[in-house]
Amino acid sequence: MSDNVTFGDGVKKALHLGGTLLAVTAVTGLILGFVQYFTSIAIERAELAAKNEALKLIMPAAQNFDDYEAKADDFVAEVKKASDSSGIVGWCVTVNSKGYGGLVNFVVGIMKDGSVKAINILNHSETPGLGAKSTEPEFYEQFNDKNTLPLKVVKGAASNPDEISAISGATITSNAVTDGVNAAVDYWSRNLKGAE
Repeated sequence: MSDNVTFGDGVKKALHLGGTLLAVTAVTGLILGFVQYFTSIAIERAELAAKNEALKLIMPAAQNFDDYEAKADDFVAEVKKASDSSGIVGWCVTVNSKGYGGLVNFVVGIMKDGSVKAINILNHSETPGLGAKSTEPEFYEQFNDKNTLPLKVVKGAASNPDEISAISGATITSNAVTDGVNAAVDYWSRNLKGAE
């Protein structure tokens, strides 16, 4: 007995195998596409929730945070008007400032009088144990209720109201955050002061 495999049988097997492989690849691609889509939605929601939490932390008296069209600026990425039932409380200015490892993205709360209420670091690529300490209260709380502006970074303990004590070993990050705060206040004085 001999196997009578014809050329046509080989083609049929190849087409069947190719069709199966195509179907498996298409289904896998669709599944990966759905996973990516729903994951990106979850990530966006988490980022929005974190941003809203940051806004409430730096401007606790506000009940509403409304988008405000920001003019083009090197530092300022976004502006939100913070208000309560009686009107405007202040402004939440999101800035991007060049740190040691990349951009430091944070929100600056600016009161109606131009003083800094607080800041909240959203994202950064700074060195763990050094520049990453910008997210620790010992550093960022130095910006709370600052009204002597512009601010400057000093090594060692800050002794004047316009001074921010640098993070040890992370002067570039300290300057990046301070420069971003100064830029936000400058933006406020040029574009938002007196706006409603």
